[in-house]
Amino acid sequence: MNASLVLPGKRCILTAILLLASHHPLRAQSPAAPPPPMPLRAAEIPPFQEATLPNGVRVVLVESHRQPTVVFRLVLPAGAVHDPADKAGTSALVATLLTKGAGTRSAEQFAAAIENAGGSLQAVSDDDNLSIFGSVLSDAAPLAFSLLGDAVSRPTFAPTELTLAQTQTLSGLQLNSAAPAFLAAKTFRAGLYGAHPYGVTPTATTVRAITLADVQRFHAAHVRPRGALLIVAGDVTMAQLKAWTGAAFAGWTGGTAAQRLLPPPASPRKAPQIILVHRPGSVQSNVLIGNLAVGPADSVRLAAELALQVLGGGSDGRLFKLLREQKGWTYGAYASMTRPRGIGRFEASAEVRTAVTDSAVREMLAQLSRIGSEPFPAKELEDTRGGMLGSFPRALETPGGLAGMVAFVKLSGLPANYLQTYRPRLSRVTAKEAAAAARRVVRPAEALIVVVGDAAALYDKLAAIAPVTLQSINGDTLQPADLTSKRTGGAPDTE
Repeated sequence: MNASLVLPGKRCILTAILLLASHHPLRAQSPAAPPPPMPLRAAEIPPFQEATLPNGVRVVLVESHRQPTVVFRLVLPAGAVHDPADKAGTSALVATLLTKGAGTRSAEQFAAAIENAGGSLQAVSDDDNLSIFGSVLSDAAPLAFSLLGDAVSRPTFAPTELTLAQTQTLSGLQLNSAAPAFLAAKTFRAGLYGAHPYGVTPTATTVRAITLADVQRFHAAHVRPRGALLIVAGDVTMAQLKAWTGAAFAGWTGGTAAQRLLPPPASPRKAPQIILVHRPGSVQSNVLIGNLAVGPADSVRLAAELALQVLGGGSDGRLFKLLREQKGWTYGAYASMTRPRGIGRFEASAEVRTAVTDSAVREMLAQLSRIGSEPFPAKELEDTRGGMLGSFPRALETPGGLAGMVAFVKLSGLPANYLQTYRPRLSRVTAKEAAAAARRVVRPAEALIVVVGDAAALYDKLAAIAPVTLQSINGDTLQPADLTSKRTGGAPDTE
């Protein structure tokens, strides 16, 4: 600072500040090492209140009056596993139509009612469940539950809305048919699960085959109160909730839905196998590697989650560091397990340039073998564990996050105190237990490897790794002779 710009009356103050700074440099104020972690505390989760409504709906309430909001999720065991064999997509269409007109309201009136109350209400279907979920300010909660009751028990199923929903679904399928990530996931699921419904993806043919009678029949058979689970979190008491749902669900009756007898998934492979989906001219490849794994309630699940976080849980994972930071082959590489009610799966994924696809597959397989065969370095394991311990409470901060976690616990048959004890249990997982869990979950010796890319440039290189089955993007079987324009290298990376 130019001393001529300092007012005379301020000069002594400035001098004192400069002298103080000279005796206490900034570097002396920074600790040489991070402070030790605070003692681990259990996650602060309000106690659950549980009840069963007269019509059989199980209710779980997490009461919290910190914010004037109510979040709810009604889960029914009416997912895609119950789709008729030749009409995949039925559950998804039913979910879409539940909020497209119900009770005395048309689709437009139904949407306006919840939106004018400042809330949201929608429905989706996954492999196992059909879920209707939403949120609303607490003073509008009676209206929201009234709309929920109409959706599940009195849907209109207007023919025009069915036609519109089918058209939108077909448009989505057409867009996805050219998306490498969708093609890889579809092929991977079909290869892992075989005839099991987890391996089935709707097609244009199955969606077009679904009639209004099919939708109505599916709703009557599977959207029933017995077996349904209602999770509510937020500014509401159990007495209020019972009063609102009692009025909303009046007339919604029916016994437990019949469960479909499911075929077993495909048998585990005796050696790695590659399915190469030919996408001519593609300048990059989508790679998925994995195998069938454990369900959400398996005893090794928590230790496996820790091991997989080390392997590919994010930017600190081994796959990410190797394939992106060291090799520069991809923007990201990850590993995870799914959480279906039945048989789960492990998968590792990356998108890489065509020219390095075979090298990336070899490196990924090597990392999958290493995760269960080599001891975990102590620092790597503890750093990963610390990240998981720190992020867990954030997942429970909002009523929506809390409701989702409670639903997972209840639907998976986990202990009632699962969330409360998650962090203490995770802190006790040893390196030996993590390695043992990894060996059980990650099995590269029986891996299915799916690659979506330019097979003309990839076939010979991948065939040197494992036996290759060729497919078109439509799922048709191809032969190497069908690859008429073989190339020796990858094209410039423009995607």
